[in-house]
Amino acid sequence: MRIRRAFTLIELLVVISVIAVLMAILMPALMRAKEQGKRMVCCNHVRSLGMANTLYADESDGWYVPVIDRTLGQDFYWPANQFFRRLLGYKDKQGPTESTWDAPKEYRCPSDLVAMQERQDTQYTQFISYGCNITDWYTSGTNWMTIPYVGHKNTSVIAPASELFFTESNDWWLHWRGANYTIGWDVLGHDTIMPYKNVGCDGPVLYRHAGGVNIAFFDGHVEHMKKNKVWSEDAWKGGTPGMWSTFKRYPPSEADKKRLPRP
Repeated sequence: MRIRRAFTLIELLVVISVIAVLMAILMPALMRAKEQGKRMVCCNHVRSLGMANTLYADESDGWYVPVIDRTLGQDFYWPANQFFRRLLGYKDKQGPTESTWDAPKEYRCPSDLVAMQERQDTQYTQFISYGCNITDWYTSGTNWMTIPYVGHKNTSVIAPASELFFTESNDWWLHWRGANYTIGWDVLGHDTIMPYKNVGCDGPVLYRHAGGVNIAFFDGHVEHMKKNKVWSEDAWKGGTPGMWSTFKRYPPSEADKKRLPRP
């Protein structure tokens, strides 16, 4: 008669311990791989924004997609610009009942918990994942929301490969000050618009990917940058905006402001 030999309790505990150790080793690597995949998807979305912007300029006498255009007698913001949305491919992905402002879900950053879960803000709700840089117009004594046309032409961006146009946000527009992660992202993380506004971080940058963001420049190329390369307290206090403004000094003088293009 054959006797069946079962696992002893000690052997079973050893097996469980080995599995636990393997899981502890593998899980961080799997999580990193998953996050890397999300970052690459987001990078492709940002690249689409950058390339669509260059195509827009090619078809619009050198004018990049305007952040705001009121020259036609109505408010015309970039997220609702139908020509730009067609260049991005939104039209083919958008159903008849979907928003003409928000991005279709497959074009949102997969790490954007607010947009993907469609969390409502107390005042301003955006499901886009990305914002457009308006630093050149966001100056002291200027209400950029009342300016008839907010947007650059290829002749006004001297170094298109070095000037930021789109990056990750919870709002549709971005400002250099909003890149301050010490009062913004590091404190609020995946939150909606008003909590950021309440701490003086309007037009924020959200560092969703391991403390970094994907950035589209005016020439269409994309870079992933860590937060300490995007925001520098010393640069802010010294008025040296770098990629954040076409002006060499910030805030600009009144004479510099007059150099901003007008259609």
